[in-house]
Amino acid sequence: MLNENSLLIHVRPYVKRLILAIFFMIIVAFFTGILALIIRPIIDELLIQSSASNSMHELSQKPDIIKDFFVEFFNIKKGAMTTVLPIMLFFIFLGQSVFTFLSLYLMKTLGLKVVRNIRNLVYKNLINQSVDYLNKAKTGDLVSRISNDIEKIKFAVSETLSVYVREIFTFLILLIIIFYQDWFMALISFVIAPVAAVLLVVFGKKVKKRGIQSQEVIGGISNFLLETVTGNKVVKAYNMEDHEMKRFSELNENHYRINSKIAFVFSITSPIMNIIGGIVSSLIFLIGMKRVAAGLITPGQFMSFLTALFLLYNPLKRLSQANNDYQQGISGYKRILEILKSKNPIKDKTDAINMKKVFGSVEFENVSFSYIDSIPVIKNMTFKAAPGDMIALVGASGSGKTTIINLLLRFYDKKSGKILIDGEEIKDISIKSLRDSISLVTQDVFLFNDTIYNNITYGSKNFTDEDLKRVTEIARADKFINKLPKKFETIVGERGVFLSNGQRQRISIARAILKKPSILIFDEATSALDTESEKLIQDAMLDIMRGRTSFVIAHRLSTIIEADQILVIEDGEIKEMGSHKELLKKRSIYYSLYNLQFPDMNIIM
Repeated sequence: MLNENSLLIHVRPYVKRLILAIFFMIIVAFFTGILALIIRPIIDELLIQSSASNSMHELSQKPDIIKDFFVEFFNIKKGAMTTVLPIMLFFIFLGQSVFTFLSLYLMKTLGLKVVRNIRNLVYKNLINQSVDYLNKAKTGDLVSRISNDIEKIKFAVSETLSVYVREIFTFLILLIIIFYQDWFMALISFVIAPVAAVLLVVFGKKVKKRGIQSQEVIGGISNFLLETVTGNKVVKAYNMEDHEMKRFSELNENHYRINSKIAFVFSITSPIMNIIGGIVSSLIFLIGMKRVAAGLITPGQFMSFLTALFLLYNPLKRLSQANNDYQQGISGYKRILEILKSKNPIKDKTDAINMKKVFGSVEFENVSFSYIDSIPVIKNMTFKAAPGDMIALVGASGSGKTTIINLLLRFYDKKSGKILIDGEEIKDISIKSLRDSISLVTQDVFLFNDTIYNNITYGSKNFTDEDLKRVTEIARADKFINKLPKKFETIVGERGVFLSNGQRQRISIARAILKKPSILIFDEATSALDTESEKLIQDAMLDIMRGRTSFVIAHRLSTIIEADQILVIEDGEIKEMGSHKELLKKRSIYYSLYNLQFPDMNIIM
């Protein structure tokens, strides 16, 4: 039974392909063994042909099961062995090559399939993760895991796994041949084998430990690069290039130190295995020559033994290298498992309902929430929005305005209280149908590096060309789009860099309208705009809010004068509530905020 944390569990769907590849590897191992066996009759036949010695002829007549099998199976006539054996040698190499290709191709494509599935699983888990998880995660590290770590996994499955299987079978077959040819010398050869096995284990553990450290540092470098590239204007404005270069050099040097230790282990493994092989080979040559001289074995038998022995050390060397590579793959998989095991706490109840039509009634009843348990952000908040109402949220930064929106969209779950939409607790509503009924327009507009058309239609399914035309007109985006050479097919660049702030915001609003939501949210939608763009956006907002429940977070109070209800938020609590005129008459917090923004305005009570 495979452990769910095992990398091999991802191979299970392709077990038939794996079995076929293993079968081909066994054939490759078989041909390698035959190659060692056929050396004996070749050498013995050559010596018989070139020597008139009776002792040599008598020695060569010792029973050879393999030779006798070939003679009987292929009906080889006496004296024809010198012609047949070289032909057989060619076909052995041919067979070995063909089945090596088939096994390698199957294993490489198996590795690609496994990595494709793991990458899909990782991305699926990430895209469905909670906002909280993604906010806390380091983007560069996530990118490193989904690229570098998964590449190491691919190598571990497609390369090292095939080496393990092929070389283990080759080792076993050659081991049988060695004992078949001369059990006495075989036992001597393997006196030192336990030393090699211990070294393999020790080296493997070191590579695994350093491999995890290396991948963590790569994640740090990726995150650092992402920060300094995206924040390059700040770096340049404050003349911090040298400072950032120093920080990068430190990270890079740390990466070098860790990988130089891995390189040391990789580099020393093969020479050590060679030294062990050299010691054994020298000993075997000394003993073997004496056994040939004593007439205990034939020269062909000795050469066959040596060939098998030399071939045997290739699997050992490859296995030691494969073990190091596999440990690096396992270290990468451990980091991938951290993502795969992270579960989104925001999920549907088993009996969650799908709301097909939402009217837009929203109610908060004694809602409390905190990002960190000891620090409350929302405290016993209560308010109600009737369908079609415009609700404005005002207050200082960090007062809890955006958190209210996050709770409404279930980006986070409240700690206590109730949030109702059309009388239904939002935890009883499926997340998909909840978010289908809400559109969000934020200050920090995010556009994909795609066409204007694909950015506007993102998340919308049932719409016509007329719908598209209408929403761009309402969003005041039609004029600038029609002036572009490619119009809707214009690529906006990464995060919409080829467009102005106002143009990006208008595309964002068009996207929100095309979704046909019952509830609209504007989170500081005009705060980063110039006066002209702000006026266009405000007009667009007023148009699309008609008949919809709307929540508007705004620092500029001019955008919320028409609100049905204004909630003044301070330290996570509603300190004042009412219309613009009602709050001015109270001459309290809202009155002070309004006077700060419009000191010369004649306030009409």
